[in-house]
Amino acid sequence: MNEKKDCKIVQDLLPNYIENLTSEETNLFIKEHLKECTECQNILENMQKELNIDNMKREEREVKYIKKFSNKMKILKLIILTLIIIYVVIVIGRSFIMTSLSKKAKENLLNNNYYAKLYSYQGDSLTITESYNKGEDYLTTKTSYVNGNQIQKLTYYKKGTEELFLTDLDGKKYIQNPESMVGSHVVPEIYVSCGFLTNMQEAFITGIDKTYCNTKECYVFKGNDYERYVDKETGLIVRAIEKSDIDLFSSQIDMIIDYEYKFNVVQDSDIVRPDTTGYIFNE
Repeated sequence: MNEKKDCKIVQDLLPNYIENLTSEETNLFIKEHLKECTECQNILENMQKELNIDNMKREEREVKYIKKFSNKMKILKLIILTLIIIYVVIVIGRSFIMTSLSKKAKENLLNNNYYAKLYSYQGDSLTITESYNKGEDYLTTKTSYVNGNQIQKLTYYKKGTEELFLTDLDGKKYIQNPESMVGSHVVPEIYVSCGFLTNMQEAFITGIDKTYCNTKECYVFKGNDYERYVDKETGLIVRAIEKSDIDLFSSQIDMIIDYEYKFNVVQDSDIVRPDTTGYIFNE
């Protein structure tokens, strides 16, 4: 009777015994019983076989899962690597475009004979700038309009050693001190740098698209608050857009400047001293 009772106790303890969860005293009791009990020995062996089978199945499942996970990670890494390579190729392509444009722009900037005309408008305001440049000499006029009405005209003149600065504001005409001239010498606008590495840094954050602007084939560079349209042939800006904040009427009023350049067309006769009749010196 005691032996049957011991068998029952041992058999209840065997699962924990196999998992090494029993105490040293309990282990000693089980081992002593197993020496004398064939039935419990068989039960232990069967339990161990089943456990080994379960462990093998679990290991197989884990191996399959690891392989599946590893394959997914390889695919993911390959996709990420492919995307990185594509992006790098795009950035390098943008950099070559920007560097090519800068070389063309540099050639035009070395030309000191050019005519420039700029239209700058924002909302109801329009400023038209015309500039004749030949060597160190130039004649520049800036005329501002609001709702189609002229409100101001500035004239800048330099030929040889003579300089003039004229203002016409609300019918009042003044000859100003030439030292106060600002923006008198209009220089062709460029966007891109001459350095390839600098262009590459810019290419990481700037989008580039092909388009047409003012009848010219251009590249457009877009940032968060600006757009620059660059002529593919000259490397010069033909349109610049500065995106403004939202106004009181909940609509954006962007500032837009259109540029027009003509090279090697300016004659000495284009840079004529302005007529100062009716102008007074502003003291």
